[in-house]
Amino acid sequence: MSARPALPLCLSLFAAGLCSAGCDDSLKSVSSIEETRVLGARVEVEADPNRSSPQPGEAASLSFFVAAPSAAPQISYSLSLCAAQLTNTGFPPCASAPFASTVQAEPANAAARLDFRVPEDVALESTPHAFASGLICPDSSLNLGADGAWSCDWGSGTRVAFEFDLGGPQHSNLSPSFGVNALLLDGEPWPPSSAASCDSGSLPQVVTKTRHALRIDLEDSSFELLTRETSLDPGRETLLVSPFVDAGQLDHGFLSLSADTPSEQRRVSWDAPALQGAEPRLVHFYFVVRDARGGQDFTNRALCVVP
Repeated sequence: MSARPALPLCLSLFAAGLCSAGCDDSLKSVSSIEETRVLGARVEVEADPNRSSPQPGEAASLSFFVAAPSAAPQISYSLSLCAAQLTNTGFPPCASAPFASTVQAEPANAAARLDFRVPEDVALESTPHAFASGLICPDSSLNLGADGAWSCDWGSGTRVAFEFDLGGPQHSNLSPSFGVNALLLDGEPWPPSSAASCDSGSLPQVVTKTRHALRIDLEDSSFELLTRETSLDPGRETLLVSPFVDAGQLDHGFLSLSADTPSEQRRVSWDAPALQGAEPRLVHFYFVVRDARGGQDFTNRALCVVP
């Protein structure tokens, strides 16, 4: 997850917690939620939540998307944020001490979130980016070591890193967004739901071991216009959509979408799992969309698999 346009895919996935064993992981390990995982992050400027590039003096927040199989994740975390210089490889070192930090020492069902204000005197010419780093621990408390570094009391947790643009007079980035009608299941609208079980009958139902089409319809405004330095440069942003699921099998780990991508190429197939017994199974889906400048959004959906 980086603001640099030419970021290699595997580094982007690694920073989001998706390539924990390297770029040669199977599709199942990339798109399957079998343990608590960090899927992405989003910056929101207080004065304009759709903007991901806060300017000097502006208040904003950074939230990490965390998903767990079949339940809301319980996490503790430590996060810090600093101004960073441009770099062509990897993530950059901080140019100065962090200007914001937060710690949630005990696990809770709450977002990993850092509220901050960009310093008025940040030097945008030399440090045009902000860089967040930290540790997220599922089902574990945090422990502060003698060296001043945080660790998880249980397990290794997930080291997170996220870089995004700071705004200036000539630069502002809007995050792509999942609208209420962005997801379709087999061609039918698939709205968000707060249902925590299949008992209410309010969720879509599909039959075990059947294949289904999940289509992503992003609003045209999510594909921002870009400044073209040459005629070969794209005129609008390309967006990367990553789907995840805690049961069954997806046939694609990501979709690269442009404003001109036809509808038949804006979908992935999902195979419903087999059931053990006659009880319906609640299945959770998670979707992350990101641009190449630090703008991201996250949404989830659910359905029930029946015999």
